[in-house]
Amino acid sequence: MAAYNADRFVEQALASLSAQTLPDLEVLVADDGSKDTTATRVEAAARRDARIRLLRLRENQGQATALNTAVAEARGEYLAFLDADDEAAPTRLADQVAALEREPDLLLVGGAVRTFRDGRPDEGTTWRYATQDPDIRVRNLFKSEFISGAMTFRRRPLVAHGLRYDPRIRLGNDWDLSSRALRVGLAANLPQVVLHYRLHGAQMTAGMMDDLTFDSARIRREALSYAALSPSDDELRTHLAISPCNYWPFGTHPFFIARGPAIADDARRWFERLRAGVARRGRIPLPALDTYLDEIAEAIDRCLATGAGGLISG
Repeated sequence: MAAYNADRFVEQALASLSAQTLPDLEVLVADDGSKDTTATRVEAAARRDARIRLLRLRENQGQATALNTAVAEARGEYLAFLDADDEAAPTRLADQVAALEREPDLLLVGGAVRTFRDGRPDEGTTWRYATQDPDIRVRNLFKSEFISGAMTFRRRPLVAHGLRYDPRIRLGNDWDLSSRALRVGLAANLPQVVLHYRLHGAQMTAGMMDDLTFDSARIRREALSYAALSPSDDELRTHLAISPCNYWPFGTHPFFIARGPAIADDARRWFERLRAGVARRGRIPLPALDTYLDEIAEAIDRCLATGAGGLISG
């Protein structure tokens, strides 16, 4: 866990780890130079639960550096991540470790997420992600198929391949790491909820909207270049506009709206290029890609026909 000025929520996050049904764990909290009482609250939690350990960075260096610091200290066979403002479901670690032990080739496992707001725990939405590796690889070209606080890795191959959080990325470190992990190992998501994801105005994703200047555009560009081809800026704008996202309704991206009915032709031309690149490279399963592209094309047509945005599954 990386924590920066997180004293509003960190105790609840740590309590969710102390309550895990899997008892054999260590909890490493990298305090990233907080100016509030985060460190004091973590130390208090550590007095209640000796499995919790505070790692103090003298100055704020960013989430990626804080997480890398904690990873370097980790001794367990598996590495699980939790954001300081979220809460792990009670059986999260037990369920994910069981999945990793059933399938030795798995490098990464996530799961479904339930959102909540303080004082309104029953009004959330469940975010579900693709469970099988081929579908995850396809969706990774468009959006993150894992959420940061739900990821659990097999530690040794992660370290052996030099996979670390990238300090250059401010927003989307989880997506960047999981995207690079897909190049060296298999991944899965559990169908059950493993994470309670807190929605609040101070979180990093609040107000997010992709454009070419965002880290998410860079992550998509690198994933596309590895799997299929290097998109032009215009192709990447189209790709961003028609990429599903949990944070805004499909069809409401500014470039989607600006292009109007032309977005459908833009997308179909881009899909033809994308399919050809995937077929040539052979790194992404083409049948799974075709299924997902058809789903996106249908969502585009619905939005244009009704003038209303909405979410699409997965």
